[in-house]
Amino acid sequence: MKRRILLVDDDDAVLQALRRLFRRMPCAYGILNYELEIETFNSPDAALARARELEFAAILSDYRMPELDGIEFLRRARALQPDAVNMLFSGSGDRAAVERAFDEAGIFRFIAKPWDDATLVCALAESLNHRDLMLEKRRPV
Repeated sequence: MKRRILLVDDDDAVLQALRRLFRRMPCAYGILNYELEIETFNSPDAALARARELEFAAILSDYRMPELDGIEFLRRARALQPDAVNMLFSGSGDRAAVERAFDEAGIFRFIAKPWDDATLVCALAESLNHRDLMLEKRRPV
């Protein structure tokens, strides 16, 4: 099952590392294997423009970005893509910001930088599975 993923970070090296990670490590949850179609953006504004065009299953964003912080970006993305699962990653240990992200942007998971590859891929797979279950619950019987 193919899922479109939106990655946003102002650091191109981070985006390249994430792209490589998701290419080489299977994104699996139990017996489910998710084939990922990754789109990366180093500009939150450009990512929001893309989110107006295409549906994404998951949106992963860095917290500290110069144009727009990750919480505000994910809040706006959620308005455009209410069914996408949001994840925030950051090198900052700002607990208040993480709590704000859960409250305001409805994030499903927070991932600390530097991340553990297996933990990040598993978190994404879990997020995608959660999304699938939520969409399934909404289907008429």
